[in-house]
Amino acid sequence: MFEKKEMAISASPYVYLPMDIPVYAVEITHEDEVDADILQGALDRTIARMPYLADTLQIEGGVVYYAKNPLPMEVGRGIWLRPVGGHETNYHMLDLTCDGRVMCFSMYHGFCDGQGISAFVESVLYHYYCMRDGKEYDPCGIRTDAGPMSEAEELDPYAMVHEVSAGYEMPQRTPSETPYHLPELSPYAGYEVRDWGLQVSSESLMAFVRENGTSPSVAIAMLVAEAVAAVHSGVEAPMIAYLPVSTRRMVGCDETFKNCSSRITLHLSGTPLDALPFAERAAQLRGIMKQQMNPDMWRSVYNMLGPMYVKRMQEATDYWEEVRKPASFTATSHDTFYLDYIGRLHETGYSDKIADVRFLCKPVSGNTLHVNVIDHGGRFRIDCLACGDVTAIIDALAQAFADHGLAVERKPEDCFTLPETVWREGVETPVA
Repeated sequence: MFEKKEMAISASPYVYLPMDIPVYAVEITHEDEVDADILQGALDRTIARMPYLADTLQIEGGVVYYAKNPLPMEVGRGIWLRPVGGHETNYHMLDLTCDGRVMCFSMYHGFCDGQGISAFVESVLYHYYCMRDGKEYDPCGIRTDAGPMSEAEELDPYAMVHEVSAGYEMPQRTPSETPYHLPELSPYAGYEVRDWGLQVSSESLMAFVRENGTSPSVAIAMLVAEAVAAVHSGVEAPMIAYLPVSTRRMVGCDETFKNCSSRITLHLSGTPLDALPFAERAAQLRGIMKQQMNPDMWRSVYNMLGPMYVKRMQEATDYWEEVRKPASFTATSHDTFYLDYIGRLHETGYSDKIADVRFLCKPVSGNTLHVNVIDHGGRFRIDCLACGDVTAIIDALAQAFADHGLAVERKPEDCFTLPETVWREGVETPVA
């Protein structure tokens, strides 16, 4: 049924996991009720412009490939998210549903990453509002069907050899202490995710960031660390934050929809920086973050990992045997908390008709506090997600904002459950 394409090299950390992972979702709330028929037309125009978004994944032997999927991508109507990758979504790895004023975009993280789904979201929103309002809005950098598709949109960053500056040497990794983990959270937590939302004025937060010579992600990470320290006083283990980053610019794959993301770390306590005033520490941490985004370092990493991923696929004879092999991805420590600074969607003439934007995911292994930060409508939304009760930390975080002169609005606590992906549907699981 499906026409095999290239190997899904960049998907390797996800497709060889021993379990299926929950979908990653983007929830868009509009001022008005969503017209599902117009939304289907917007989805059709988006797929016509970016046909690779309709691809699926196919297993042959021990290798996972992208594959063309001729089945239609259809808008789901109802409040429940569908498990992507199986018969419910016609084996597509992306999905779109709507209910009332809400659109929800879902993805399998082995198919693309956060920036990949953002391109999908923005294109659908653009075509939807153009069709609904009967006018052509300024696309403002959004991929629309007014322009042609570029081959660069399908580049696999791990399939390329990246040029590294002459004489560059990778820095040696220094072992660090075991980071502090929040005792409220268990690695054996269930699937329900609790969401504590905070909102702060974009203008006031950015003024605070500039005053302290830092960046929004660093400033917010420092405030989260202050909140953890307030609740768990006397902690001796260092507090370390993981910050996901897109490596597209560093490796010269700016346009790809495929997985091109990694993480950097910030040691927020347990270093000589602890003795510095907040502003000096914030500026220093921003410098440390920028050092970790050295293009030569990431090009070297991709040059090393790419051949390893390809070798694993080319030598594999059976998919499930590969799945049984140790996976470093599942052993990754996500440290004290994980802070994803998403930024903002492109803004154009219809942006004020979008009331809210929320990114939903299940925290890794259930024992990590996951913080999503998005800037929309003049407000930073800071969603603290956890599979457990971290109310005391959220209270302390709101107080940390107030202590630094930032007025914060508390959103009502919410909870959600995300379906697992079923992209391996039909692939026979070996009998234990």
